[in-house]
Amino acid sequence: MTPLSGRHTMSATPPTTEQLDPSTLRNRLADQLLMSGHLRTAAVEAAFRTVPRHAFVPEVPMADAYANDIIPTRHTADGRVSSSISAPWLQAHMLEAAHIRAGHHVLEIGSGGFNAALVAELVGPSGSVTTVDIDAAVTERTTRFLTDTGYDRVRVITADAERLPAAAVPDGGFDAVIVTVDTWDLPWIHMLVEGGRLVAPLRLHQYVWSIGFTRQGAVLTSDEPLTVCGFVPMQGAGAWNSQRRTIPGRGIHLAFEDGTPRPVDQLAPAFDTPPTTLRTHVTIGGQEPFDSLALYLAGALPGFCRLSVDPESGDSVISPPPPHWPGAAIVRGTSLARLATERIGDGDDGGGRYEFVVHAYGAAGGFAAAEMAEQVQHWQRNHRAAPCPRVTVRPPTAASNEEVGPHVFRKKHTVITIDWPVIPGTAALLTDDHGHYLLHLRSANKPIWRPGHWALLGGNTEKGERCDEAIVRELDEEIGLTIPDLTAFVTLDTLDAHGAFMSRVRVYHGTLNRPAHEIELCEGIQLRWTRLEETAEMTMDPGAAAVLQAHQTRPRPDPADGTPLPTVQVREPGDQRSRSIVGAHLVLIRDGKVLLGRRHASSAFAPSAWHLPAGHREANEAAIACMIRETKEETGLAIDEADLSLVHTLDLLDPGSPTPRIQLFFTTSRWSGEPAVLEPDRCTEWAWWPLTALPDPTVDYTRTALAAISHGTPYTAMGWT
Repeated sequence: MTPLSGRHTMSATPPTTEQLDPSTLRNRLADQLLMSGHLRTAAVEAAFRTVPRHAFVPEVPMADAYANDIIPTRHTADGRVSSSISAPWLQAHMLEAAHIRAGHHVLEIGSGGFNAALVAELVGPSGSVTTVDIDAAVTERTTRFLTDTGYDRVRVITADAERLPAAAVPDGGFDAVIVTVDTWDLPWIHMLVEGGRLVAPLRLHQYVWSIGFTRQGAVLTSDEPLTVCGFVPMQGAGAWNSQRRTIPGRGIHLAFEDGTPRPVDQLAPAFDTPPTTLRTHVTIGGQEPFDSLALYLAGALPGFCRLSVDPESGDSVISPPPPHWPGAAIVRGTSLARLATERIGDGDDGGGRYEFVVHAYGAAGGFAAAEMAEQVQHWQRNHRAAPCPRVTVRPPTAASNEEVGPHVFRKKHTVITIDWPVIPGTAALLTDDHGHYLLHLRSANKPIWRPGHWALLGGNTEKGERCDEAIVRELDEEIGLTIPDLTAFVTLDTLDAHGAFMSRVRVYHGTLNRPAHEIELCEGIQLRWTRLEETAEMTMDPGAAAVLQAHQTRPRPDPADGTPLPTVQVREPGDQRSRSIVGAHLVLIRDGKVLLGRRHASSAFAPSAWHLPAGHREANEAAIACMIRETKEETGLAIDEADLSLVHTLDLLDPGSPTPRIQLFFTTSRWSGEPAVLEPDRCTEWAWWPLTALPDPTVDYTRTALAAISHGTPYTAMGWT
């Protein structure tokens, strides 16, 4: 997608006024697909040059039949397309991804005839093709056209693909399954042979990607680039539910397609005032796709949804996203944040330059906006130029039922996880003939890695670049020089204070004999030739310091010896001062009973257990303000700061956790409202329980704190040895 159109599209073949025969048009289309890279093998190319596409759409003009675009063939009563012949570029892409060979048995889900005929050309007389569609009118049409064109060996079945008859599956399974309808789930793993291919337009939070998978045991693993696409929706048992909710009186809709829908009625007041805008400092060209960012945010942000606006709503507070590409948003209680773009220039190609910004609505919208902006910046630093993410699909098991967290999508038949590779950064260790190192003082006022530190020159790879290409480009951009003898030196890995991997940089060594004042610095503050002993008095980037030490202990590597680069590890310094997470808990008593909520069964913390209304305080927030906010967001109850009293402090260290928690328990003399479930992905019900008969299970530390409060004990230490 792009900031302008909001969707990745392929241009249709320009119409021609020439009266050309079908063979000429067919070959012209194949030439176009070959030149664009969508045809990559001789077998698929030959199929496109052979199968008469016009015979499967006799109702359209001949030139349109060979345009590189979809052709609708059936509509619903309200005018939506329910069946079509897919765009040739996408059919070619999916057929290449399916790796079909002569003799293969192939299943096509979603019929039309033309694609099945292409597959029949690929499998040959020794293979078989089965095409299935739920609509009898579609299969009747498909059967007729396949027979007319000589492809009557294709078996056409009218059935719900999710309930395909067992007799339709060949012994041992299909070698390939190609899905040509927009599918929310992939229930066909068991129909594939080991090593078989499944290619499908998979729907994740309304983003649809054509993905090629290989079966390995009971698991599907992607191994090719993901392609944004669009298909007619799946019907029958596999039809998807957008789980759309409407904010009352606003004409604003939120779709929680791959998550638990959050309440939206309480959001209406958030749009009474214009939004605040948080800049991300991440930019993009007007014609540059950013589909991977959308997919990344969908998996990274709890409460993620897609935002759309009725054209006739007339709401001037919100800037509507394109109608065919709903915006990315997150809900946080009574507030909402939404990703948008803002034009900041014309760009090098005249197509515009845009910055990602986050619009915040509601009193706590700034916190939600900061959360979303942080994830946009994380994607920029770590994933934007990295290889394609890896998608894994597995059947649900007892273990996967507990699997929650970032980039995990739970479906009806499968659990889908997405692994995002990390961008390798690059750096240049430049030395002169006198034992000096060229260091670069980074700006202290920009959202960059290690602001205000002395570091090596360099930067991240960009999309499609190798590391050795990236370091040449970075040096040209930063100092306008080419270093002829650059050689890979070490791999620098940065770990966090607990030893978890954070980032990777490939460091190159090169020589440069030129005074610093003669080098034009285009980025940063200052260049300096420095001896190793002088760095002790400088604010050094820890990774740069570690690389300099490594250079002192080993000679410059021989690029011809073929040995792997040595790895230098640097760990982020741990703060020896204790840091605690602060939680606020509300002890609400009525008629001798306490209000407890049952946590969601898929909650990462205490699933299905009973717990008080509670939450963690956010940045620059007093604990008592946190208590008021969390109570409103979770239960809808209104409480006043003047009515709150601190009744207990629990000093908690969870088993295996390096970070203690200070749990503060407040009570209130009065409140307004009745408790309601406003965050159903976290809490499924509220109930009043006698203090002497708490439900089982109740969170251990909650039970301990309530007992201490009953005895008038102000402080409890729990979990410490």
